[in-house]
Amino acid sequence: MQSKYTLVLAAAIVALCGFTGPKPRKTLAPAAPPVTVVDDGPTYTLSNGYLTVKVNKRTGDLTSVKTPKTVTPNVELMGYVSGHHAGYWEQSPALAPREVASITIDPAKVNGDRGEVSVKGYSDGQSILGRNPTAAGQGGGLIADLEIRYTLERGAHGLYTYAIFTHQDTYPAGSVGESRFGFKLSASVFDWLSVDEQRNALMPTGKDWDEGTDLNMKESRRLTTGIYKGRAEHKYDYSADQSKIPAFGWSSTKEKVGLYIINPSFEYLSSGPLHFELTGHLDDGDGGDPTLLDYWRGTHYGGSELNFAANEPWTKVVGPIFIYVPTGNDPKTLFTDAKQKAKTEQTRWPYSFVQGVDYPLANQRATVKGKMKLIDPQLAMPKFSNLLVGLSYPDGPPVPSRPRLTADNLVPITTGVVVQTPPKRDYTNYVRDTVGRTIRIPRPVDPVNNAVRIDEPAPAPRDTSVKLLPNGKRANRGTYLPPRQQGARPAFNFPRQQLTWQNDAKHYEFWTNANADGSFTLANVRPGTYQLHAIADGVLGAYDATASVTITPGQKLDLGTIEWRPVHYGQQIFQVGTPNRSAKEFYKGDDHWHWGMYIEYAKYFPNDVNFTVGKSNPAKDWYIYHVPHDIDNKPDGRDQGRATPWTINFTMPAGAPTSGKATLRFGISGSSARQLDIAVNGKDVGPFTDIGGGGASMIRDGIEGTWVERDFTFDAALLKPGQNQIVLTIPAGGVANGICYDVIRLEVQ
Repeated sequence: MQSKYTLVLAAAIVALCGFTGPKPRKTLAPAAPPVTVVDDGPTYTLSNGYLTVKVNKRTGDLTSVKTPKTVTPNVELMGYVSGHHAGYWEQSPALAPREVASITIDPAKVNGDRGEVSVKGYSDGQSILGRNPTAAGQGGGLIADLEIRYTLERGAHGLYTYAIFTHQDTYPAGSVGESRFGFKLSASVFDWLSVDEQRNALMPTGKDWDEGTDLNMKESRRLTTGIYKGRAEHKYDYSADQSKIPAFGWSSTKEKVGLYIINPSFEYLSSGPLHFELTGHLDDGDGGDPTLLDYWRGTHYGGSELNFAANEPWTKVVGPIFIYVPTGNDPKTLFTDAKQKAKTEQTRWPYSFVQGVDYPLANQRATVKGKMKLIDPQLAMPKFSNLLVGLSYPDGPPVPSRPRLTADNLVPITTGVVVQTPPKRDYTNYVRDTVGRTIRIPRPVDPVNNAVRIDEPAPAPRDTSVKLLPNGKRANRGTYLPPRQQGARPAFNFPRQQLTWQNDAKHYEFWTNANADGSFTLANVRPGTYQLHAIADGVLGAYDATASVTITPGQKLDLGTIEWRPVHYGQQIFQVGTPNRSAKEFYKGDDHWHWGMYIEYAKYFPNDVNFTVGKSNPAKDWYIYHVPHDIDNKPDGRDQGRATPWTINFTMPAGAPTSGKATLRFGISGSSARQLDIAVNGKDVGPFTDIGGGGASMIRDGIEGTWVERDFTFDAALLKPGQNQIVLTIPAGGVANGICYDVIRLEVQ
């Protein structure tokens, strides 16, 4: 009986324990504070509880960024020591004939979910940059409207910025010079730079930079203090392929905060999917603030083109770029977080909050797919490796080369006497006025009158007095200069060039990594007219469609199978390197971002390159730079070198033609050489002077500038059955005046 009672009681207890009554309401995380926008008079202040930012209502500069989540709450993240301070777009509307600042998204009207402010300058047919623009390539000013916007979301750990350039159909001709969105950050906060896996480390300080010894470029110094004492610091050593770094930036070991630039799309950047450009570095002005740069018209490893004709309607939306400000972790963890955030932002593209400008939303964009098929009888197994397929604005017509300025093709003009141009670049004219002063005039030669015009007075004498820093070093050794005063020399202009996908900054481009079988899908394509292109490792040249493709809003377009038949000039005899538009497979190709790699050549190859096809290893026996062999060994790199012969030993295959035309095909990813001497089996067949290639790759420690193919033909009768030898010689000169090869191939027909 007792046992039965115990069982019943136990059952009741279990039942009571299982009865929980009404379920409690789930506790919700507190909602993020609403976004606020306050007009402070000269600035707008945007805040969402995590970030508080200020925007200058005249310049469009981002003058302050703070968060309470730093170790020192609300410490200022912007820098004010060197160069252009704080966050900025290269071109500013501050001097526009008309300027309007406004709140384009009022948080009060969208439930506090978002706020956006705008600073817009109207050209009205005049330059918005005043009389003395400072941006490279911006001679003549910027005759276009410019609107700069900043957007902050509820709960976001970052903000967006974008710029809208508009050339109205009533405006005269003009151009946009070198352009970027950039930061000068606080050196008391940021000390760690993250570009990629190989450049992710603690940086020198601004004081280290100021104490450094000048080298052969104003952007490079030998450090004499700090943890990197003895190292050459060079801002170009942090350059990278833009499409491979969707997130990059600075962080702080002390304040546990990062600031990263994230490009959610690459459609608005210039020069296609392989554009190498500056990213971050110490500013090269006095004080050396941490610098972060997002170039949308980049020019350092190959110039880009952005000109508009008189009365040409044109607009471009650059961005939105996301400025990510994570907190609470060490630099490596913050960088990992930023790269993951970049993937998230890419899935949100195109952003739905962009309104009132030429920015198609998701339902207005198209999807284009197709399949590339490689047909090449000289490849045993035609297949793709690292295939990139893209749509760009159709290539423009070739631009006639300008006549080289000499004393023979010019006549005197009324205000001065024309003098011969120094052997630099033929787009700069020099004239001497009546009192003997030399004037630099960046204007082309008048082909009708064989003369140049002087429309400006001689420049005022420059202040040549030497100013010193407190440490005794010369001040203002860097590249930053304040706006030019009236009478100063004209701004530098880039030479005109043929518009292609490699240099286009005016339009949008859409690229994707195709699958191994050649299939590809291009998503979120803006409506417009395009040309299809493709490049791939192992294939010399590119696929450039001969017909244009017109894309309509919301279209789903299948291009089907596209046959790519690479160009050949006969039977391939040998090849040095792999066509991939860089020198990465050669010696030091995986470790080239160090100042002075052109100087190091003489140490690595004291007897120069002697390469035997089929036996030598490109990764060990062929250098990234073919340059004059250093004979000076100066500590600052201002070295001269002797002529440098590189020998290629090869065997003519049985049955290969030894008559007819032989073609040396050069894929060049950077060149500053005036000529290349070529000898075939001991007989000179050069010099080869039509080298081309751009971007100053070598002096900036890069291996992929604007890519060109240049072909050199000679009589195949100089070849013979069995062993042969070709010698390529760079002439004596400055040690950075050479060629960065992508590939060299010999074909005979």
